[in-house]
Amino acid sequence: MTHQYMPVFAFSLLLVGLSSGVLGLLGDNDDLWKAGLFLVLTAIPLLITRTVHNSQHARADQLADADHAGYMRALDHVARGLLDVPAPRGGHRNDRAEWAAGNVIPLRPHDSTPTERKAQ
Repeated sequence: MTHQYMPVFAFSLLLVGLSSGVLGLLGDNDDLWKAGLFLVLTAIPLLITRTVHNSQHARADQLADADHAGYMRALDHVARGLLDVPAPRGGHRNDRAEWAAGNVIPLRPHDSTPTERKAQ
């Protein structure tokens, strides 16, 4: 069996296993649902193996596309205000939050006032 047919085989095995398992449960057929469970448990490692194989052999253009998509998602979150500092319960939003750039507010703003230290 070559690598190009492995996903088709694994998905087919998974679908047949799920179908027979559901039919066995609905029809009170213990042998059928046990066979379905066995097929599903056989298909899952094949799917995991294929997924790991694909992730380890990513091309440079695929990595660049994923990086660009993540950057665009981060910009979208910033534009929609999802990275804003939430207001404390029963209080007002922290207005002392330091604005990093434009409309970006750090998730954990640092306190700019130094803590008082006393000699012991």
